[in-house]
Amino acid sequence: MLVDSVRLRVRGGRGGRGAATFRAQPFEPRGGPDGGDGGRGGAVVLQASGSLETLQPFVRQPLLTAGAGLPGGGGRKEGRKGEDLVLEVPVGTAVFDDETEEQLADLLVAGETAVVAEGGPGGEGNLHRASSVNRSPSSAGPGLPGEERTLRLELKLPVDAALLGLPNAGKSELLAALTSARPRVGAYPHTTQSPELGVAYGPGGEPLRLVEIPPGDKYVRHLDRARVVVYVLDATEPDPAADLARLREIVQARRPAGGPPEVIVLNKVDEPAAAPSRLGYPVSAMTGAGLEEFVAALAEAVRSAPRPEPFQRAPRTRLKPVREATLQVWRRDWGFEVSGPAVERLLERTDLDRPDGFDRFQAGLDRLGVSRALEEAGVAPGDTVRIG
Repeated sequence: MLVDSVRLRVRGGRGGRGAATFRAQPFEPRGGPDGGDGGRGGAVVLQASGSLETLQPFVRQPLLTAGAGLPGGGGRKEGRKGEDLVLEVPVGTAVFDDETEEQLADLLVAGETAVVAEGGPGGEGNLHRASSVNRSPSSAGPGLPGEERTLRLELKLPVDAALLGLPNAGKSELLAALTSARPRVGAYPHTTQSPELGVAYGPGGEPLRLVEIPPGDKYVRHLDRARVVVYVLDATEPDPAADLARLREIVQARRPAGGPPEVIVLNKVDEPAAAPSRLGYPVSAMTGAGLEEFVAALAEAVRSAPRPEPFQRAPRTRLKPVREATLQVWRRDWGFEVSGPAVERLLERTDLDRPDGFDRFQAGLDRLGVSRALEEAGVAPGDTVRIG
């Protein structure tokens, strides 16, 4: 079964911790700080592969995380970058942010890549924390977490022709007659439950990649990539022209800017109930009658059809930063709670396991006005204060 849509949770690797070391050389046993920064975390990368035709490997996948950055070292050594997590997806995969609906990428060429979750930056080493006030900082910054997001992957098959028809028009029989594909065939509607792929060959031996599109709104996305649409009509129906109008409405709704070239084929002309018609190429998928002429016309339509235009991500406008909301202090039964983006970011970037890291954190709280806000809220020595 072809899986053409999945949701996937990904996370970039966490940055490595910075180093808190001091230079020690002959005749200089107490040198200055020389701890290097931690390495950046690895990124999550999607890569288009021509050997895949389904998103099945990503069904029911847990959170996928790239490698963490390595910690920094003494002697100003920067930690190694975390290993990227490269996920192969079929050619024709469109990538969306599931929360914002923004399209992030459209992988149309084998080998094309897209970074979908950046790794977190490494923590700074104590080399970069020295100041005129503290010349020998003994703390270093922890690495920050990588970017995390939920993706929606939609496979839109890049085919030469899409077979579109009403239920029981004989699309599966036609695909089986033209290619080596073996879709389910039955004398009842809705036999095909998922898109079926096959390769036919034109008069000159050129391959023609075909897809049969089952009835249902969730499958019409495969029309987006098709260079030609083949309308499959049933010659035994009382009004094939009305059926053709209904099918054209489906294509028009999906591609309002202008649909692809079309080829019309009238199937089941060998059956007694078939009525004479001048609509399209008369064929019989069961006996093979008319298939040679139809394939020749299809090959010519594909040759003259334009190639799909590559995806262009909308340009982003850099806006002035919005001033973050002021910090908030709440009195609780157990003490005081402080929250706010700036103070939470300070906490995340501070190493509280070392004394001067705690001193640095306290100085940051004073700079952000947290100490003053707590005093105004009535904090007293010995009260519990929780941040974040």
